Amino acid sequence: MKFKLFSKLGSLAGTELVLFLIAIAVFAALLIGVLDYRSRVRKGLVKPAKLTTRALVYGAMCMTLSFVLSYFKLFSMPFGGSITLLSMLPLMLFACAFGPKMGFIAAFAYALLQIVQGAWIVHPVQFVLDYFAAFLCLGIPAFFPKNLPLGVAVGGFARMLVSIVSGAVFFADGGLDYGIANPWVYSFLYNFLTIGVDTVLCLIVAFIPKVKKLTGLMR
Repeated sequence: MKFKLFSKLGSLAGTELVLFLIAIAVFAALLIGVLDYRSRVRKGLVKPAKLTTRALVYGAMCMTLSFVLSYFKLFSMPFGGSITLLSMLPLMLFACAFGPKMGFIAAFAYALLQIVQGAWIVHPVQFVLDYFAAFLCLGIPAFFPKNLPLGVAVGGFARMLVSIVSGAVFFADGGLDYGIANPWVYSFLYNFLTIGVDTVLCLIVAFIPKVKKLTGLMR
């Protein structure tokens, strides 16, 4: 496992660099728009937007922020998997605020972005598990609208369990290089040190009172 926050950003080039810059620009534009809109609503200059419009705007903003944060990899494992800078949290906040339908739609769209960012594929079933099934778990906090930390914990560890199954079945030989013959033990350790730690970091931040209040502010 290597610390590579700045080396990853410094190595961006081509399509990946363009996507990263576009994502930052989109997030900045959406954030400015949301702040301006909220200011106008408080001053009585405009009427509050309908739920669907508000959900689409916040969904795009949270999905874009998660995508940007996914480039900030604190640590990265040799065969894929990393600890990011809270990249799961914005999407989980959105799901918690707007419910299952919007939450899972945003999670599915985020899965597509992750595939564009760079997919590691060895088998069609592994592809579905690691990208669609795993990232759809980020919509699970929608079932815990009044308890963001619980939603983050359940969603994050559900994603980890999906990746454990994928790792044990499709990357069974990976543990032999580390003296671990049991593929389930290896997959658990590998994914706990990446997705598990990532989830714990998101959970710690989710307990911050001001962060928990964000779900109410978005509604």
